[in-house]
Amino acid sequence: MPLQNNQGHRRDLDLAETSNDRVALSNLGGTGIGDDLSRLVNNLRNTSKVSFHTIKEGYFDFGDDINVGISSLRCVQATQTSSTGALVGVSKITIHSDKSYLLRIGDQIKIENVSGGGAVTDAQGNLTGGVTTDGVDVFKGDFAITGINRDENQFECIKTGISVSIRDQTVAGSNLIIRGKDVFAYTNDDKITFDKDVTVYVVQGNTQLTNVTFTKGTEYYVCDSNGLDRFNLSTRPSYDTLGISTIVIKHGGSDSGYTGLTTSFSPSEEFSLTRSEPVEHGNLINFIAPDIQDDGFSYGSGTITAQMDGIQSNNESSQYFIDKKYKGTSNTTSTDEIKTEGSLILNDPKQDMTSSNIVTSYATGAGMFIEGTRAFSTDNNPWTDTGNDKLETNSDEVTIGELYFGDHVNGPVITGAGFDGTHASDTLTGVRSITAGTVVPTDFSYKIPVKIENADGNVETYYLLLARNTDNTSSLP
Repeated sequence: MPLQNNQGHRRDLDLAETSNDRVALSNLGGTGIGDDLSRLVNNLRNTSKVSFHTIKEGYFDFGDDINVGISSLRCVQATQTSSTGALVGVSKITIHSDKSYLLRIGDQIKIENVSGGGAVTDAQGNLTGGVTTDGVDVFKGDFAITGINRDENQFECIKTGISVSIRDQTVAGSNLIIRGKDVFAYTNDDKITFDKDVTVYVVQGNTQLTNVTFTKGTEYYVCDSNGLDRFNLSTRPSYDTLGISTIVIKHGGSDSGYTGLTTSFSPSEEFSLTRSEPVEHGNLINFIAPDIQDDGFSYGSGTITAQMDGIQSNNESSQYFIDKKYKGTSNTTSTDEIKTEGSLILNDPKQDMTSSNIVTSYATGAGMFIEGTRAFSTDNNPWTDTGNDKLETNSDEVTIGELYFGDHVNGPVITGAGFDGTHASDTLTGVRSITAGTVVPTDFSYKIPVKIENADGNVETYYLLLARNTDNTSSLP
């Protein structure tokens, strides 16, 4: 061993040195330098991992809720101390999901669509006989995760206000909703690796649009990140001389629009993304407050927590208004009243809107739809024949162009007072369209009141104007 603290390799011992690297470094650089270097090295190895969430509009997306199936549900009665110090009865719920997903203690989940019964047990889970439907109330609702198993497919939570023990609960049709979140933000040029080889397929009918493979251990770089909850991946960082090379995953808005797309994964969508999070020189410099050269400048008031809350609030507000803004990159759903002047032009470059039943049966693709009916498909409001001798529309500004009697062969039967002495006083039959000549709008002999009533009971009276049929007067007035 060296005779002095700052002594390194000893020449008289053939440059022998201690096998303890940390001690050797301290001998060379002074006491404690070994620990410092060890921390620096470990800072370069920092990583964090998240489970794949979903792909939306070609992006890896973590902001939306996803549905994970449930393979089993059970609960046991227990007690816990309330905020007042009293013991209260609770039910400890255990959920087995049909896929692994990395959650953390405190993460929010929701169980919904629970129905049917479950077997009654004692507090140890042993069957005691009988079936109960209490599980419908026990298992449904929002919960915070209190426990997770090693395989990341079993989660525990607490239901307060009910203390029962149930197992073998019916789970057909039930759902486990994993909440979207933006607390794990990815920023451009973050390094990402996959824990296994994953291939993403996107198909439209029999046509394959996307077939990309992410290789285990290969470094990919975040690009096009919104700084909150979605991003794309590139094979090169932005600081590469060639720039980024985005890995494209086709979606409905790609190449002017696709419809009926199906996204799948091989071998499955159970994979994780690991982000490299080294602490480097630049990160440390960010902690050094720069000199204030302007006496009127400040870094804000309040605590760091309050300032961070303010930043979060501003981010959420901006995201809300971005979602409401009309844009060409994604769909916009709005209840706003739209008023326009001039022309509205709707493009369909992929010619997806050419079906014969496009007016009422096609609710996706290029176009604007009002209650499932393609807008501007007719000159008038979308009317619905209810089959009860009336037409209905949800429009509050009604216009009527041509009144069409569907039974044009035999003509409609119009009830009301007779028009002359040759017909019954309650019906007028045999009305047919005029096939020759021209009828001036003012040349009418009869008018029939037609009442248009809205859902609120307000009635507006219009008049059906009739002219004598000069083609065949033998049986008509």
